[in-house]
Amino acid sequence: MKKLPIGIQTIEEIIDGGYVYVDKTASIFQLISDSKYYFLSKPRRFGKSLLISTLKAIFNGDKELFKDCQIYGLDYKWEKHPIIHLDFTQILTKSAEDLKASLKRKLVKIAESYGKSIDTSSLQESLTSLVEKLSENGKVVVLVDEYDKPLIDNLTNLAVAEANRELLNSFFETLKGLDSHLRFIFVTGVSKFSQVSLFSGFNHLKDITIHPAYATLLGYTEEEVSQFFDDRIKKIASERNQSNTQVIAEMREWYNGYRFSWGQPTVYNPYSTLSFLDTGRTQSYWFRTGTPSFLIEQVKKLPQTIVQLSGVRATESELLDIHTLSMMSLKALMWQTGYLTIQEYDQKNSLYQLDFPNKEVRKAFFDSLIQEFVGIESSSINLAALECKKELEHHDIKSFFRTINIFFAKIPYSLFNKGDEGTYQAIFLSLLEAMGIKVHAEEQTNVGRIDLLLEMAKIIYIFEFKIDKTADEALEQIGIKKYKEKFSKHNKEIATIGANFSSKKRNVADWKAIIYFPDGKEKLKLESENNG
Repeated sequence: MKKLPIGIQTIEEIIDGGYVYVDKTASIFQLISDSKYYFLSKPRRFGKSLLISTLKAIFNGDKELFKDCQIYGLDYKWEKHPIIHLDFTQILTKSAEDLKASLKRKLVKIAESYGKSIDTSSLQESLTSLVEKLSENGKVVVLVDEYDKPLIDNLTNLAVAEANRELLNSFFETLKGLDSHLRFIFVTGVSKFSQVSLFSGFNHLKDITIHPAYATLLGYTEEEVSQFFDDRIKKIASERNQSNTQVIAEMREWYNGYRFSWGQPTVYNPYSTLSFLDTGRTQSYWFRTGTPSFLIEQVKKLPQTIVQLSGVRATESELLDIHTLSMMSLKALMWQTGYLTIQEYDQKNSLYQLDFPNKEVRKAFFDSLIQEFVGIESSSINLAALECKKELEHHDIKSFFRTINIFFAKIPYSLFNKGDEGTYQAIFLSLLEAMGIKVHAEEQTNVGRIDLLLEMAKIIYIFEFKIDKTADEALEQIGIKKYKEKFSKHNKEIATIGANFSSKKRNVADWKAIIYFPDGKEKLKLESENNG
């Protein structure tokens, strides 16, 4: 049984060290053959660095390293090229001065490794000199990993981020005049900041982020999981007294679901998949490696935006490009960082529909949001989750709202400063999602949008919210809009609930509910004590 390459990002160590390598070299051969300059955006921990390492070994001419891989039998010439490899995770980014000095040292070190020297005053001249001198030994390959780290690391300090952007802009623009010296350029990152010259001044990078030919270049397909990890799956199944099918189904629910081009297969998160195969336990492995702080900061600015995350629609441009550092779209950030993925594509209107890819990301995101944004420990949420589910399943709506208001009482006053309905709705939704109760917000019908929809085994809950009004008004709107008619054929009971938030009390001040039998007849009415 081969070892699992958890956290290993160099192809030499994986292959020579006896680790499992999920062979992507046929796709890499296609990549190299099809074009010359590329950009690829993918979430962290998805194998970007391993891909860079593999490209580096291929362009270094290390043919025998790949003797058991698909590319070995393909028509590749294995020419050795000088390589400029810039890994921005290893470069200082806290200021433009640090970034410039660190990049300059890196260029000097690369030159020395090839027996060359560069002695120029500016960063741009250093890069030009390096490329020109290295090209004396063959056309140069430039591999850039996590180019956007100097920006992402400083999104809470826009002055530094802007200064770094200007420096990156002029640095990468230098490559535009060096085309005759270059064989191949490959740039990776989490986000695509369109104002960096890679995508403007140096404008001939081919963006393959959602290109169908490379949709499975990173991540594991279902077939690859079965092919390369069959022995591990069998071991876990045996230890659990389960079938292979049951183990794979659990893995699929937790770690599959990422789609990087509409119509193409979904892929598993490689880091989480390897971690699960190592421990045999379903946990939030990828999420534990660090939630980007800039995501939480964006939510803090506009908390109501999270209400529309599940099922949100976006154009291709909205997904791929971030135009300004100060006004970033949350849905673009969530997609580019892997918290949302493509679910459907509306060809007529050229719109992508997004959603959370799997159970790991959905629950862990809201756990983190509740803990870091709202200030409630996830342990207390987990303790209440089972009770809340039981209360909803048994129509104990009074107890349910009592529990919800206990959590509202713990939320910092400052969060309610704006006092809009969207903020309250966002907190309500986040609490339920953190409890593992999947909800749908802004569910569309032919006459309006349901504020929040919750479907359980035997009952569907339809919530309508108001702020500083009455529960009657909220419940009346459900009736006027005929929201429950959309679910009349589901053969389930339906509960319609009107809830009113109080900006003074900062909780659900009153609510009213009507529960209907599956045939549409009224079963019972319930209301809070405050409704008299």
